[in-house]
Amino acid sequence: MRSSVLSCTRFQRRPRGFEMTRVLRSVLFAAVASTALGLAAPVLAQATSHKLDVTVDQPACITRPQPACTAELALLAARDEAEGWAVTAAFEAFIAADPDLAARDRWMERYEAWAAVATVDGIKERIIPVRAEHLARKGDFAGAYRELGLDRAQPDALAEPSVLILDEARAGRIRDTLPRIERLVESDSRDDLRLEILEIALARAPHDADVVAGGIKDRFSRRMAQALQAGARGDQAIGRSIDEWARGARANQTSPFDDADTARRESWDTFLRGAVAANNLDAFRFGITSRPAFDTAADAEGASKLLRILMREGRADWIRVLGPALQLPAGESVSVDEDIGSMRALPIGKLVGVAAAAEATGSARGAVVDTAVEMLIGRGAIAEARDLFVSAGRLDELNRVTFDQERIGVVFETLWRAIVGNGPKQTVEALAARITSPGAKDYMARVERLTARMQEIAAGNKGEEPADDEWAIMLDVAIASGDPVLMTKIAAAMKDPGLRSTAFVQVTRNVWERAAR
Repeated sequence: MRSSVLSCTRFQRRPRGFEMTRVLRSVLFAAVASTALGLAAPVLAQATSHKLDVTVDQPACITRPQPACTAELALLAARDEAEGWAVTAAFEAFIAADPDLAARDRWMERYEAWAAVATVDGIKERIIPVRAEHLARKGDFAGAYRELGLDRAQPDALAEPSVLILDEARAGRIRDTLPRIERLVESDSRDDLRLEILEIALARAPHDADVVAGGIKDRFSRRMAQALQAGARGDQAIGRSIDEWARGARANQTSPFDDADTARRESWDTFLRGAVAANNLDAFRFGITSRPAFDTAADAEGASKLLRILMREGRADWIRVLGPALQLPAGESVSVDEDIGSMRALPIGKLVGVAAAAEATGSARGAVVDTAVEMLIGRGAIAEARDLFVSAGRLDELNRVTFDQERIGVVFETLWRAIVGNGPKQTVEALAARITSPGAKDYMARVERLTARMQEIAAGNKGEEPADDEWAIMLDVAIASGDPVLMTKIAAAMKDPGLRSTAFVQVTRNVWERAAR
């Protein structure tokens, strides 16, 4: 997920399909259960720890859960979480994710009303970037800049404008961002931001690209702008130019790199990103064959960035072109975890296509396939995720490796919870029979025990309070089942108000997402 106006406070999550968000999982692992949940009659919740009015019929919601009431149950529980983080997390999740845009405005109004009277440290400062991000999502960038104090003659020195400027560029308002850069961004950062906007312009508003490039002043940044535009055009003459420039770049101090080879590689990476931005596959092929292979430790970052872009956009054919050039030395690997969240929105066919293209990526293959598996789970395509895990050989790999020391073990845990929750039983048993990894078998047995306990809790037989990680597994399985009554009952049974609130947020988001699919 890219950064946002609220980059330091909004949810930052790597999708784990129906697995809990990292926020919920960390909370479940860390918090200590402290207050009981009573399933009482319809209530108007009065302020206890926080002044927050919530109207919800709890028994009716648990019997027939709908997002409108599970969201209120999240706030009802959050009201009793002493530090206030649960209230902020719930409101901010609903403001960002409610599919009803008018409802997002209402969530924002309620959040502001609570923040006005809340005694939570820092809440009045926190609400400012939340409101700004909300306005930006609606396309009201003037309002967002105003909220952050960036419309004044002397802009707020503590406000960070770059992310908002990039959001505005991605919304297609390329020319509007240029005077903002000049006025709001420190001089030594302006050209870096213009380069990012040039890349956006090549993808979304190519008619504005020359205007953006014309504003770049630094000699090295101008060179990178030329490489971006050459990649977009497919200008093959750039190859000679890059080589000649790289050899002399250090001599005339127009490159920040220590050697010509690094300058050359960086220039070609920029050329390749330009080709990607302009959707010019022929130029991308030319750039891959002209650039030195990605075969040094210094290449890992550039290779990772390119691969992530192609994965996010579902460009299987492009991954097949890039794959053979990925020749990183032993001990080095690409990283596909950062800024990959939007891949979850791809159609199922594109996710499967990315996984198929991973065959060309050598040692990166497992990471690409595993990420596609996680994204399929996130889209509710559990059968496709299961079939891919098997057909791509990841099940065989699971049986070969040390379960708790490899990334594949974490992916399998996510997949197994989804498979058990989704069923049917004969499918679960058939796959289980093929697994020989001792660590995986131990985990499967644990999930089986907790699934039985989940059913007991849903039937009203809770017994001793489960441990935090046990709640995490049970809620994952319940959500994977697709049964809103089951998942709501499990969330309602959590004793700690913070955990309960975050679980209801997850249930609400899941029901919204299922409706959208």
